Amino acid sequence: MNQKPTIEGRTRAQIAQTLPHAIERAIGSYHHFYDQPTPTDAKEFASHHTACKAAIAHIELLLKLARWADLPDECNGSDDLKIMLEQAQNELNGTNRDE
Repeated sequence: MNQKPTIEGRTRAQIAQTLPHAIERAIGSYHHFYDQPTPTDAKEFASHHTACKAAIAHIELLLKLARWADLPDECNGSDDLKIMLEQAQNELNGTNRDE
């Protein structure tokens, strides 16, 4: 039981180290897929739509991990990360502060 804070602390540190890149990559991958022409065939359209929903769910999970790991307070360059997390959340919400 005494090891739990140590294991949790190490886990948070590992996540803090790798998650910013994972979020950036997931959003880029989603945009690349989303920007492709939407299929007109019903089955292909449904498959494309399902894949987009899965990508969004993946990004949402990464954002939940970021909140759990308190990334903006735990990493160097936290202002950049806070902005990136805010932009990712805005994209998921369908809003964009820059527009």
